[in-house]
Amino acid sequence: MTRRGLSELKVGGLTLRGVAKGGVETSLMVPEFKLLFDVGQVVSGAQSFDRILISHGHADHLGGLHYLISQRHLQDRPPPVVHVPAEIEAPLRVIFGAWREIEDFDLTVDLRPVQPGDDLDVGKDLRARALRTTHRVPSLAYCVDRITHKLKVEFHGRPREELVAAKAAGVELTSPVRAPQLCVTGDTQIEFLQAHPEVLGVRVLVHEVTSWDERRSVEQTRHWGHTHVDEMIPVSEGFTGEALVLVHRSMRHSLEEARAVVAARFPASVRDRVHVFA
Repeated sequence: MTRRGLSELKVGGLTLRGVAKGGVETSLMVPEFKLLFDVGQVVSGAQSFDRILISHGHADHLGGLHYLISQRHLQDRPPPVVHVPAEIEAPLRVIFGAWREIEDFDLTVDLRPVQPGDDLDVGKDLRARALRTTHRVPSLAYCVDRITHKLKVEFHGRPREELVAAKAAGVELTSPVRAPQLCVTGDTQIEFLQAHPEVLGVRVLVHEVTSWDERRSVEQTRHWGHTHVDEMIPVSEGFTGEALVLVHRSMRHSLEEARAVVAARFPASVRDRVHVFA
């Protein structure tokens, strides 16, 4: 479905809203987590997000960041927290410095450099793991876990009065448990999923498939750091989550063409859980 000109998909208890067009614009909002992934342009509603996760520095994923922050300043909102691959922090600061000079405006930006393996606090009871992806420039996937606290095994079956007394004495009764909810891979070759097979068990996996037929071969697709549907099909059989959402479709391919490929070629065991983001 669409909303205010944006695509919207509800899967796995989450809403994915925005645009994900290969080489044109990618910006995905997940309102349940209050997270915005990439800012190719400033889509409707993006200004309300206080935390942004940037996958890499290509303009169709990052080009709208300055305008979004500028608009928030005009609305008297504080700058959002913007997590970026560590390699692009310095050039981004140069760019924002240039915009300050051009606009004669004290444009504040809260950039947070991220390295592969970093574990980020991205909201109440939410942590995001940054994983290195395989693209033409430094790039990251972000996998978001929900943190719950469960009673430690050694306290199972103990009387309530004993637990209350232990807690009052400062004993830690629970331990944190991470439940993988969402992974947004950004632009990447298929090797990312081969290097991180645990991602195939995330509740909602958002992965790119840029090429959908022979108009762009596997080799050509890989040359530009992307995934071809011919590579995705065999890997998809290992997906055990609730929804595999395929994004970043090249404008060479219509939505109907991509959906027909899913219906005809994806394994029956996973086909009903595969979604093409419009």
